[in-house]
Amino acid sequence: MHLFSRRELADSAGFAFVERRAVRFQDIDAAGIVFHVRMLEYFHDAYLSFLSASGSPLHESLKQGLWAAPLRHVEADYFKPLRFGDAIDVALVAAHVQATEVTIGYRVKRAEGEEVIAVGQTVHVFVDAKTFRRTDIPDLLRSAFLKLGHPSQVTPGRDASRGSASGCQLGAEVLE
Repeated sequence: MHLFSRRELADSAGFAFVERRAVRFQDIDAAGIVFHVRMLEYFHDAYLSFLSASGSPLHESLKQGLWAAPLRHVEADYFKPLRFGDAIDVALVAAHVQATEVTIGYRVKRAEGEEVIAVGQTVHVFVDAKTFRRTDIPDLLRSAFLKLGHPSQVTPGRDASRGSASGCQLGAEVLE
């Protein structure tokens, strides 16, 4: 199982699939910030939008019984709080593609500016929907995942005005 580092996800400068959203009232906990598991929902919602935009809507695949891609691993690292009404961009920024498995990297930024709020990743295993045995990732999806690229395959751009790769504002101490 491949996992990306926090730095790779925060600084990834390759192609990204981005979904803009606002933090909803029901996403907030008693402390007035986003409840931690909501970030995983944000990742999943962006993943579903990515599948649809790639021509493979999950609901159609499940209805037809072609394939499923259950989670093997999921994680998130939180750097800054989010509050009700905040506008954010949830992006799929990286993919490590194997024959039957894909690791997808996510980055959440404030919609205005470059402040990284969180990063995370999911590992999906593709299985035959009827037998639940591993199966190759469908070609259409494999191509879409490969377009996301792998952080080791792209050279992050430098933004001299901020002094960080890709212009992301994030303290090095939280990435180590």
